[in-house]
Order: sequence, then structure tokens, then C-alpha cells
Amino acid sequence: MLRRLLAVLLSQGGHRLSLDELAEALWDGDPPGGARSTLQVYVHRLRKALGDSGRLARDGLGYRMELCSAQVDARYFETTVALALRARSQGELQQAAELHSRAMGLWRGRPYSDVPNSGIVGNEIRRLEELRLMASQERLEIDLDRGHHARLVPELAELASAHPYRERLLALLMLALYRSGRQAEALEVYRAARIRLARELGIDPTSVLRRLHEAILRADGQLLLITSDALDGHWEPSAA
Repeated sequence: MLRRLLAVLLSQGGHRLSLDELAEALWDGDPPGGARSTLQVYVHRLRKALGDSGRLARDGLGYRMELCSAQVDARYFETTVALALRARSQGELQQAAELHSRAMGLWRGRPYSDVPNSGIVGNEIRRLEELRLMASQERLEIDLDRGHHARLVPELAELASAHPYRERLLALLMLALYRSGRQAEALEVYRAARIRLARELGIDPTSVLRRLHEAILRADGQLLLITSDALDGHWEPSAA
């Protein structure tokens, strides 16, 4: 329960949780009688267990963890990814790639893997995993823009398989395959995606994916020149 209490507090990034909110989180929405008194005992024990490594602060009618970003991998990850995004926006691709590698190196499996993944901790797990996926995609885009397309194909294929409805990943995979001289495989990625989207969701691929497919069919020379962010809609295939 101490580990679970710590996870609940850390998941809130330093924001206060009231005693009632903490009790709801600790006992999955069904706190027992005397939960507040029991919670105070857990708070006392957690403070003792933490020692000098962190401060569990009383804040009005609740508690919060006082920690700097460098003490919590999740916060340091977010800060580093933000720096990487800024570096990319300024054209510093090498620096952005290094920052993304540093951020991704913090991951050692699923977040909060040793506590129940329900309630507010579960929400934080899902948020962090989405951030991780977005950071992975961002790093792949940077490396694609740096010309490492052939090396990226296996990783992109694995991610696209794990997230088959994320068309952005499919577009990056198609572009990496085409630039690696694998036009037929790039077209097959689109064909399989179109069939899967129609059969399972009843929708067509987005216009971005359709334009990319058309350009690959015609071996459009722009595909060797455009940056990955141009796939968002700022690029049109060359006239036939």
C-alpha cells in the first residue's frame, strides 16, 4: 500500500490530492470504514520510508509530493522531449535526435508496472505511453529527415504493426520503404491499410495517405526531397 500511495502521489506531478481523493485511489473507489485514519498511518510510514529522497507535504486538506523533475523519470522524460521538439523546430536535427535518445533511454518497461493500473494511476500510465509513442514517432521523423531511411524500416514496420490505425506511422513507413528502393513494398503497406480500415472501421485512408500512395505509384521525385512534416498536408504530388 505504501508503494501504491507513492505511485498515486507521483502520478499527479506535484499537485495536491485531498484525503478523500487519496482514499478513493488507494482502495479503487471503495474505501473501507476508517479509511482516513488508515491513510494517515500510511502517510507517516511513507515519509519514514522516503527519508531524504523526497518530501511528502501536507497541503491544506490533502498531500502532494515535492520533487524536482530530475528526481522523477516521467517528468525528466517530458522535459527532455520538449527540448527535443524545440531543437527540431529550430533546425537542430542532430541535437534533437540526441535529446530524443536520452529521453527514450529512461524507459525500462511499462510505467508503474508494480502497482494496480486503475484509477488516476491508470490514466497516468496511458498518458505516458501515448507520450512515449509520440516521442518515438518524432525521433523516427527526425532520423528520416537525416537520411537514415533504410535503417528505420524495421523499427517503423514494428511500430506500424503494433498501432495499425495510426496512419502517420504508415506514411512514414511507406516513405522510408520508397526511399530505400522498395517501391512495391511501400505500395503493399497502403493496400493492406486500405483493406484493414475498410473492413474493420468502415473508412477510407486519409487524404495524406492517399496523396502519398499516388506519388509513390508515379515515382514522384519530390518524395526524395520533402521533409516528414510536409506529410501533414503542406505538400502536393507533382503534376503527372
